[in-house]
Amino acid sequence: MVSVQVRHLGGAIARPSDDHGAHGHIAEPYLLGLLGVAPAPPVAEAVRRRQAEISRALVPHTTGRKPFTYLAPGERAAAAFPADTLARLREIKRRRDPHGTFRGNYPVLA
Repeated sequence: MVSVQVRHLGGAIARPSDDHGAHGHIAEPYLLGLLGVAPAPPVAEAVRRRQAEISRALVPHTTGRKPFTYLAPGERAAAAFPADTLARLREIKRRRDPHGTFRGNYPVLA
């Protein structure tokens, strides 16, 4: 592990507002970030195991909610948005980009 960050949240990001985009406000008081460097497959697996171990240990203290920008490889956009928000984002995507011109690592239609 290169970095284990526990960021204290609050202030404007915690207050409900239309300015917070699709994700909405973040009422949770802290945000956990785990970063590991994995130059080779054996090391990558060790990093993932350690991240999973830390995450499991903190389950009783977490909501499981995460910002869209904190999604990990293999996760889907649905992990970051409530069902009604995801449905709205999917409708916007279908209506505004019917040919799939704009793409992202975590597409809302996946």
